Amino acid sequence: MSLEVFQTRILPMKDKLYRLALRLLLNGHDAEDVVQEVMIRLWSRREEWGQWQSLEAYCMTAVKNSCLDRLRKRQLRSVGEDGAWDVNSHDKDPHEKMIAKETYMQIRKCMDELPQHQQMVIQLREVEGFSYNEIAEVLGISLDQVKVNLFRARNAIKKSITQTESSWKEDR
Repeated sequence: MSLEVFQTRILPMKDKLYRLALRLLLNGHDAEDVVQEVMIRLWSRREEWGQWQSLEAYCMTAVKNSCLDRLRKRQLRSVGEDGAWDVNSHDKDPHEKMIAKETYMQIRKCMDELPQHQQMVIQLREVEGFSYNEIAEVLGISLDQVKVNLFRARNAIKKSITQTESSWKEDR
């Protein structure tokens, strides 16, 4: 594919991609960075463009995934700033710190194992605090799909934590 195709088919999507990134990240600089990174990756993969069913869908998915990666990294960096997950808190005894850290790691591991659409929905709802309607709008899915995916994701996480707690009790 050529520079002309890039300029006529991909660059016009830049504002739409930026709006999606901004909506997910809530930070203009990060949104610009994500869109620029995705544009660079798209250009470097220009030989593959013909293989993709929808160039726009691919671009939107690439931006969503990049944003979620960035949010995940941001979340991991902020662990410890919030007292609920502050494993270094002086108010907690070593056992409580260990349990808090293991619980957090279990939730993150479980979230990473969820199907991508459930990961996105639970990330936007529970981490970023988006409303159901906002999630439906950002992800381009129905309100019912948001509710179903959130329900399934929460149940998977709850089941994983329950199983882990049961195994901890058996080990004692």
